[in-house]
Amino acid sequence: MYKPWDTYNAWKGKPHNIKRLMAAWIILFVTPMLHFSILFILLGSVNVQFDMTISGISNVVLISFSSFFDFGYFRIYESFVHKYPESFFADEELMQLERLGRILPDFWAHFIPGALYVIISILMMLIAFIIEPTSKLI
Repeated sequence: MYKPWDTYNAWKGKPHNIKRLMAAWIILFVTPMLHFSILFILLGSVNVQFDMTISGISNVVLISFSSFFDFGYFRIYESFVHKYPESFFADEELMQLERLGRILPDFWAHFIPGALYVIISILMMLIAFIIEPTSKLI
């Protein structure tokens, strides 16, 4: 609905599309990649058992929940698009989105759920490290 990857119009030099593309690139691509890298390094630095026990299965489930952080970054992206729609949309796009009820300008209503997705995904991985009795830093 927001066309965050509208490279054609950004390439044509339309400033709203360039801003939307840059925000999407930073919030939806670079930040999650860094987040994943940190989680991947953290997972590699801790010895967590993945055997066929209740503890091992719960570790797999908890660590797999850490992959949901990407939903959070999309909500964070939405929070900025909704907070500053005049920066991210041309006037005709903005009027159409407002008429359809697609612009909901409450920043915190988008940002807080996004931040919670990110925080909870991190906590799920940390819980897997904490409940594992044999987890030790290498």
